[in-house]
Amino acid sequence: MDGDAGEIARGILTALREAEHVVFTTHITPDGDGFGAALALMRTVRRMGKRAEFINCSASPQNLRFLTRRGEFQVFEPQVHAAVLESADVIVATDLGGAKRLGRMLEFIQASHATKILIDHHRYHNDLFDLPLIVESASSTCEITRDLLRMMGVALDLSLAEPLYAGVVNDTGWFAYDATTPRVHRLAAELLECGVQPAKVWRELHCGQPLNKLHALGSSLAAIQLECGGRLAINIADKSALKLLGVVPRDAFEIVNYLLRVRGVEVGLFFFPIDDQRTKVSLRSAGRVDVCELAERHGGGGHRFAAGCTVEGMNCAAAVTTLVDGLRVVLDRNELPSEEL
Repeated sequence: MDGDAGEIARGILTALREAEHVVFTTHITPDGDGFGAALALMRTVRRMGKRAEFINCSASPQNLRFLTRRGEFQVFEPQVHAAVLESADVIVATDLGGAKRLGRMLEFIQASHATKILIDHHRYHNDLFDLPLIVESASSTCEITRDLLRMMGVALDLSLAEPLYAGVVNDTGWFAYDATTPRVHRLAAELLECGVQPAKVWRELHCGQPLNKLHALGSSLAAIQLECGGRLAINIADKSALKLLGVVPRDAFEIVNYLLRVRGVEVGLFFFPIDDQRTKVSLRSAGRVDVCELAERHGGGGHRFAAGCTVEGMNCAAAVTTLVDGLRVVLDRNELPSEEL
C-alpha cells in the first residue's frame, strides 16, 4: 500500500501492537468476506499475546461455522458485551459498508473510548472511525487484510488462509466478478499453497442447504418480473410465503444474485418489505450501470455494481415505483444497441 492508505495501514499496525485488548466485528448478517477478515485478524492478534474477541450483532451463518473453533465467535448481548466494548483499547470493523450495519452494536461502539479502525473496500462516508482503511479497488476486505498481515510480517498458515480464501471467493463470485484481477488469482494461489482445499470450501459454503430454502428460491425465481424492455429484473419478497416455508430474511436475499442471469438484464433489484414504512433493497448491475449512486440517494451504499439501501417513509409498492422510475432514467441514458443485449 502507498499514499494515504499506506499511512493509515501503518497507523493500524501501531494501534494493534500497542493495544492489550482488541475487539473485532463485521456487519449485520455477516458474509464470508467480513467474517473471514475479522477471524484471520483476531487469530493473529491472539498470537501476539493479546486479548482479542470477535463479537457481532448477528449470529454466524450456518455455512461459515466451519471456519471457527469453539469460543472464537460471540453474538452481541448488551448486558454482557457493553462493558467489553468500553474496556477495549481498539475496535476493528471489517467489510462494513456503513456504520448503521453495526446494528445493535453501533451505539455502544460510538460510546467506547477505544481507537476505532475500519478495514473495507466499500464506498464509505466516515463519521465514526479514527483509522479508516478503505481500498475501493480491492476485490475484498480479505485482500486488504492479507496486505496488512504481510506488513506485520505474519507467515500464513491454514488457520489464516482458509478464512481469507472464503472471503475472496465470496466477494469475487468464485473469480467471476469484475473485481477479479491477476493479483487476486496470485493471492488465491498463495492461500492454496497454505493448504486450503477449494472443493471443501465450496461444499461448506454452498452445499447442505435445507430443502425449505431451495423451495423458497424456486418460488422467488418464478416471480421475477422484467421492466424497461427486459433490461431491469425485479423480485419482491413474499413475506407470508417465506414465513410459511420457515426461511429467514437473510436467505431470501440470495435471489438477487440470480436476477442478472436473465438474458438481456443489466440491473437486478430485490425488495424486502420490513414494515409499512421501510423496504430493504438489494441492487446488482451487470457492469454498465452504477447502482451504488441510486442506493446512496436512499441512505445506502456499497460498490458500483453491488449495493443496498433501506427506503424509508413509504410502503414497498411505492419503493418499487421510486427505484424503477429512477433506474428507467439511468437505463435510457445508457441505451445499448439491441444486438449487444
